[in-house]
Amino acid sequence: MTVALAPTHTLGRYLLELADGLSGAVLGLLFYGSWAIWANSDHGITVALRAGAIQGTLSFIVTLSGTTLMKRLFRGHAAVWFRFARASIGALLLIYGVIISSHLLNGTPNILLTLAPGLPITIFFCLSYCYGLVRYGVPAHPLKLQPRTPD
Repeated sequence: MTVALAPTHTLGRYLLELADGLSGAVLGLLFYGSWAIWANSDHGITVALRAGAIQGTLSFIVTLSGTTLMKRLFRGHAAVWFRFARASIGALLLIYGVIISSHLLNGTPNILLTLAPGLPITIFFCLSYCYGLVRYGVPAHPLKLQPRTPD
């Protein structure tokens, strides 16, 4: 006797829900913060640690809030392919706009090297997460509460 999983219990849906979690944000903080320290270590420990703190913090925030951003950008009346493009490209532009601006304000010397390992990963993450929104039928509009009628 085999038991079939309900459509809501697929591996893809599980991964989509897991992407919203705190564990991914902590891993992003540790990995990208460490990378930024290494990428800027030629400019002294103070500069390297500051770049690592900025990149780690931003990676944590972006990972934790990026999925919410993509879900909000995905909503609307447009065709699904347009909502997919708006959510994935819009999230990437907003995320990297904030990250690059923060590093410019900090004076991080090696911004491109600091961001290099994260860019392809972030692109892949945004595209695959938005594909999951399409694939698993995330509604175009948030559910609206219906007024209660007297019994």
